[in-house]
Amino acid sequence: MVDEKTYFETIAEYKLLAKHEVGQNFLVDPSVASKIVAAAALNEKDHVLEIGSGAGSLSYFIAASPAEADLIDIDEGLVTKLQGDFQNVAHVHPQIGNIMRYDVSPYQKIIGNLPYYITSGILERLLLEATSCSLMVLMVQKEAFERLTAKIGSKDYGPLPLLLQAQGTTKRLFTVPRSSFAPAPHVDSVVFCFAFRPDANFPYAKKLYAIMNACFLHRRKTIQNNVASYLQSTEKAKDVLTKAGIAPTLRPEELSLTQYQTLASVLNQ
Repeated sequence: MVDEKTYFETIAEYKLLAKHEVGQNFLVDPSVASKIVAAAALNEKDHVLEIGSGAGSLSYFIAASPAEADLIDIDEGLVTKLQGDFQNVAHVHPQIGNIMRYDVSPYQKIIGNLPYYITSGILERLLLEATSCSLMVLMVQKEAFERLTAKIGSKDYGPLPLLLQAQGTTKRLFTVPRSSFAPAPHVDSVVFCFAFRPDANFPYAKKLYAIMNACFLHRRKTIQNNVASYLQSTEKAKDVLTKAGIAPTLRPEELSLTQYQTLASVLNQ
């Protein structure tokens, strides 16, 4: 592998090839890339997945770790670049892959700079399918992070922030200024880590998530109206909410995770 300075100078040159339609902004600050990978604390027992490896900013530091690593990207040209970069690094495997169709279940750690236009879709998939994962270190646009960590009662509070709460613990690590990328995006980014609960129950999470999505289908309606639509019966909805101890006049964004879990428990009886 070439030295760090030369490697990142090469990445900067790729800005002319960036494809805006797939949200390509290449991280050109090696200190930031190093911090992101260090946060994952990779060891020789880890099987790590990098989502959207791009021109290799994070891949460079993943390759320096002892972890078995699969690097996926949908851009064939960039994958070919990384296959050349790491051809003599036996534990690193760059390959063409679309995260929305890729099997994420074998990985203990997941790292990635998530494209802004499908951040929610990717996270949803990871939270419901990454059954072996203990830790994810991800970078998203700042506004996206604020939506993902929305609090009860706010306009962005909904099924995905609730699913994050249900499956583990989210911790903001640091902000990455837009000047760290080439081409520079319009907003800053945030790096966060997500630790899955040791007892994360993925089949249950899928059922809970489906119920929460149904409850948020009409945000302006009451929880009773949404549950009635889900059950196709107002009487059943009243009965379920009474058993769950939830006031029928509450709106979906006024219910806590615990209340949704209680509701799911009553519905699954």
